[in-house]
Amino acid sequence: MIIAVDGPTASGKGTIAKALAAQFALPHLDTGLLYRAVGRQVQLNGGDPDDPQVALAACAFADTLLQEDILRSEGIGRLCQSGISASASKAGAV
Repeated sequence: MIIAVDGPTASGKGTIAKALAAQFALPHLDTGLLYRAVGRQVQLNGGDPDDPQVALAACAFADTLLQEDILRSEGIGRLCQSGISASASKAGAV
């Protein structure tokens, strides 16, 4: 079973998704963090998040993230900074 939760910013999507995952014993994937990771990589690359080619190139971030442990609990806060969130929104729109 796959359940996708969508909605506006700060509407409780993450809370609902975590509760559904727990209720139905499903894995939880926070796609917002994936968008933020791409936005962060765009910034690290010094690119323009409105440029589709730059956003696509920033998707090759897995090794960097694993090396820096940014997806561990202490690193997630870095992905939620306002500048990274703005880049994530722009890169995600392309």
